[in-house]
Amino acid sequence: MSPGHGTTEITDPVEEMLKKTGCIELHYKVQECMAEAQDWRKCQEHVGDFKKCMQEYTKQKQHMNVGDTKMVIIVRTDLKMGQGKIATQCAHAAVSLCNLASKSFKNELKWWLSCGQPKIVLRVSENCEETLKLLYEQAKANKLNACLIYDAGRTQIEQGTLTTLGIGPNSKEDVDKLTKNFKLL
Repeated sequence: MSPGHGTTEITDPVEEMLKKTGCIELHYKVQECMAEAQDWRKCQEHVGDFKKCMQEYTKQKQHMNVGDTKMVIIVRTDLKMGQGKIATQCAHAAVSLCNLASKSFKNELKWWLSCGQPKIVLRVSENCEETLKLLYEQAKANKLNACLIYDAGRTQIEQGTLTTLGIGPNSKEDVDKLTKNFKLL
């Protein structure tokens, strides 16, 4: 039978858990060594590497609870953007934040991706451009992942106009310190 026609792929829950840890390849090396050597004592190097990886994962998990990361996008309401334009600008911010996080905030990105990628969209209504720039500087000063999105000028907004600020994924506590006074869009 071809895939998708009555076949069901069975997933191994242990394997799924190990994929989330980032240690799955080391787990496979231990399994391969044990199958070939038929003696666990001959696989101690692989076991040690796997154990070290799992210890690092556990340490990181204790430092940052999986559910405690989020991304916040703040949208300027003074520009009177249409719903589609707002959605596009938020998407630009989310993608930019992920790209930045993949370089400098890898652990936060990993946790955020593993817990459903929580995103909150907020609005700024007064002194919009200045507020977003100030908040961006505060986020950077607090060592948070942040980006400013400037429109390309192809549709509703003039080229180079600041439309949104993105912060995260970072710890919910750190993000909330900066964004708690803003209202939902």
